[in-house]
Amino acid sequence: MNNKKLVDIICAVLVIVLFAAVVVLNVVQADRPTVSELEKRQLAQMPSFSFKSLTDGTFFSGISSFISDTFVGRDKLVELSKQMDTLKGIDYSVSNDNTLVILNPGQSEQDTTDLTDKINDALNQFGSDETDPDTQAPPDTSDTEGTGDTDDTVRPPETDDTSLPFETDPIETDPADTETEGSETVETPDTTPEPQVISQQLANGDVEEYTGFPYEGNTVTSITLDKDYLKLTPGTGSPVTASVATASAGGAKVTWSVSDRNVAEISPSGTGGIVVKAVSPGTCTLTCRSDDGTSSYINVEVEKLYVSPEDQKGATADFLPNGLFIYGDAVYTPAYYNDPAARSYATTMLYYKRLFGSNVRVDVVIAPVSSMVIDDPAVVSMVQDQKGILDSMKALMDPSINFVDTYTEMYEHRNEYLFFKSDHHWTARGAYYAYAALAKSLGFTPTPIENFGYKILSDYYVGSMYQFTYDERVKAFYDYVEAFIPTKAHTMTITDQNGYVYTYDSSIVESFGNYLSFISGDHPYTVINVPDNPQDRNCIVLKDSFGNAFVPFLCEHFGNIFVVDVRHTNMNVFDSLSQYNITDVIFMNNIQAANNATWAEMFMNAVGVSLY
Repeated sequence: MNNKKLVDIICAVLVIVLFAAVVVLNVVQADRPTVSELEKRQLAQMPSFSFKSLTDGTFFSGISSFISDTFVGRDKLVELSKQMDTLKGIDYSVSNDNTLVILNPGQSEQDTTDLTDKINDALNQFGSDETDPDTQAPPDTSDTEGTGDTDDTVRPPETDDTSLPFETDPIETDPADTETEGSETVETPDTTPEPQVISQQLANGDVEEYTGFPYEGNTVTSITLDKDYLKLTPGTGSPVTASVATASAGGAKVTWSVSDRNVAEISPSGTGGIVVKAVSPGTCTLTCRSDDGTSSYINVEVEKLYVSPEDQKGATADFLPNGLFIYGDAVYTPAYYNDPAARSYATTMLYYKRLFGSNVRVDVVIAPVSSMVIDDPAVVSMVQDQKGILDSMKALMDPSINFVDTYTEMYEHRNEYLFFKSDHHWTARGAYYAYAALAKSLGFTPTPIENFGYKILSDYYVGSMYQFTYDERVKAFYDYVEAFIPTKAHTMTITDQNGYVYTYDSSIVESFGNYLSFISGDHPYTVINVPDNPQDRNCIVLKDSFGNAFVPFLCEHFGNIFVVDVRHTNMNVFDSLSQYNITDVIFMNNIQAANNATWAEMFMNAVGVSLY
């Protein structure tokens, strides 16, 4: 064997050994990462196997994402690849005290795509403009669904609930047999159906009018429920009320029961009737029965939404850091106006308004970016005026759209801690003032900021700006992370990109200690339920990552908050959620995303309209 062949064999063996070692390390790594500190996001998890995921290809694509995300040394490899194209800075003297460093992240060319005509073509299906001129007023949130009119000869499937003692106080329950890690609850419900029972005192007529005591021996002639059927997703709640007719004046005692509390639970609503809270996918029966046997019932279905990821054009688009600049001890983001993209965005808002109808508001909440807080004239002259950009965008919106003035509210507080220095997002304090502007536009009184619970989740947070810039100066910038805890108790149920469902007892997961704490980061589908708020005042939030710090504040006013990140799911928002007594569809984007046509395209895809 000559020396050349020996060298070839040795090289081949070394390559095989190295490859095998990498494979083994990836398979057996003990502390497999779940969060990328570099990219400030949660990593993909190993997908669960099912016949559906096998046949539609999502199982293998999920494995691919899992391996890619948790590859040994991934963050170091990503950092190295980006440092090969290190961003350069040029120093400009702004004054004797400050230095401005213009950075060029490599995305300086604006997208000039104009999708307006294509979206208008889709709008033609609705015919002429039929928008109600009063759509800015809060929609009627009273129950308008059909009634479940049954008599005492109709009986639901038999349950064993009559053996349970009547309860006169609200029942607070937790999902059965759960595995809890900190504030996170992973659903593993018991398969044995367990009924739940609550007794109430109803008047002859509307339950809400009754304030007296039960009438013993009063014969109930009928019980009428205000709904025929309930279809919910895990984590949501819906009110159900009953009216009783009695043989003589007065009222009667009735008992509510749900046949399987692993599927749904019930509790008194506080204003009459009950609230049905969806726990996990399945079906059960909700029954309202009087002491003398008269009853009415409806079926409750808790469905599992499939939110498998879909490859979309620009699906990772979130924030476009064109022309970032260092000023003092922070990295700032300028904004830009892109007329074709802004027109596409505005036309998309109108499409949603026509699609959801006159009883649903479409609210547009645009987050300014950090350069808005700079008062130095030398710097201000070098960046576009964000108020002017937002005014231009508002002018493009149909009058039926509620375009919220976030800028004025935030600018009045610009000397406060509204934006991170080392991260491209706003802080929770910045998001609060945008929430306050939205609340005022809807006729709500915003909860004062001092009324929220307050915690500092981290006093040393290094955000995303180093990832964007790879400028060594940025490593010295750091922040603290504030959280304003909603005043009302609530639960948050998340469906991640692999279909796993997680339940938290708050929309702020304190254990993360960074921007991921807000609604646990970016997920395809999230439901927040606030039992103390009207369960028929519900909103859909379509957002980029700026929406994460914003959403918890909505717990002050809405009963159910459906959060959809269209970058990570192919679910049809209208088909899946429009039946849930939606009062508001809230678009929450930062100003750069709203001036990029990719987002208009993704929002249209989210209601089943492909523009290409």
